[in-house]
Amino acid sequence: MTDSTTPSVSRPLRLFFAAGEASGDHYAAELFQRLNTLRPGSVAQGLGGTQSRAAGIDTVVDLNTVSVMGLVEVFRHYGQLKQALNTLIDAMVAFKPDIVIAIDFQEFNQRLAKAARAHGIKVLFFVAPQVWAWRPKRAKKFADVADHLAVLFDFEVPLFTRYGLPTTHVGHPLRDMIPPESCKTDTTRNLVQAAARQTLEIAPAATLIGLLPGSRRSEISRLLCTQLATAQRLLKAHPDWLFALPIADSIDPVWFEQELAKCAISVELRAKLSLVNGHAREVMAASDALIIASGTATLEAALIGTPMVIVYKTHPITYWLAKHLVHIERIGLPNIVLNRNAFPELIQSAASPDAITNKIDELMHETESRASQITALAEIPQHLGEPGALAHLAQLVLDLTSETPATALPK
Repeated sequence: MTDSTTPSVSRPLRLFFAAGEASGDHYAAELFQRLNTLRPGSVAQGLGGTQSRAAGIDTVVDLNTVSVMGLVEVFRHYGQLKQALNTLIDAMVAFKPDIVIAIDFQEFNQRLAKAARAHGIKVLFFVAPQVWAWRPKRAKKFADVADHLAVLFDFEVPLFTRYGLPTTHVGHPLRDMIPPESCKTDTTRNLVQAAARQTLEIAPAATLIGLLPGSRRSEISRLLCTQLATAQRLLKAHPDWLFALPIADSIDPVWFEQELAKCAISVELRAKLSLVNGHAREVMAASDALIIASGTATLEAALIGTPMVIVYKTHPITYWLAKHLVHIERIGLPNIVLNRNAFPELIQSAASPDAITNKIDELMHETESRASQITALAEIPQHLGEPGALAHLAQLVLDLTSETPATALPK
């Protein structure tokens, strides 16, 4: 007979997710679906977006409320961020979850994690803070707000275990979400591209450039007009080229149209531009080249196998501070993974329409430049660990929640 005070190993879980960005929203949704299959009847609340809600997570706060990036931007929205944090803390305490699963979104989630620990709730962080680039000594401080850390890259493990934080390398979820085998050869790459073009209703023989200005409002506000101005220059030189611009599910369409109106694009470009709701990966696969904001999307594009020019802009003060605080030679994830500048990075004032146009022209017309990127793209998968990251992460959650009920956890 089982002791009635011992929780069943198959009991439903109470999970609290904190995903403040589009990629984290996707991971939270996938992870909850896996856990709900393993533990039927599990429930979840937290911070998330459309994908989290579709998976059955009750999003107490929508990620659009907190999705800002950069020191200046955070100060500007401090009141809004503070209110969202307080709302989440109150909801978390009332919900009494078995565990908080904080996905990236470091500064905000570390504050939430600190509150969770103060109330005896376990915290699992997924995606490590980039302490190897940003004040490495912060790894010790991070160990104080997390019970366990799941990391994407194996080289991150010793950075945290040295401070006594249990750390597990689970690999990168994109290895499962985007099977790299589909783009290993020209033949399979062409098949993937043809299927994506059929979905997007793009002519098979057209030259298509994908424009990806990011999934946060702050990124889009700074990059959208630059990318469209680049498209206008490219179109002037190549009147038959087409352009596709995916709009993230997390972005309000009305707000996006307002931003688009600020860019004053020509009638000619509007006729050649496809605005796509969602389907960012299809745009990546369908395109011959991408102009893409630095972030997780660059790694998605790399696994899909599409050559790219990486661009980024932030507030001038944020950029100035970052240059003096961040010790890193590259910002594009594919370049960081490969430890070399395989893909062009145009940052801040360097991300001008003329400069981006020149890089795209080079990529589209110089065989050596394109071949070099194709070679680099083929190397990416081997650096991201084995498939099964979310399966490993789900098992880690089960291991952590089976030790003792959340209500009995020590502070």
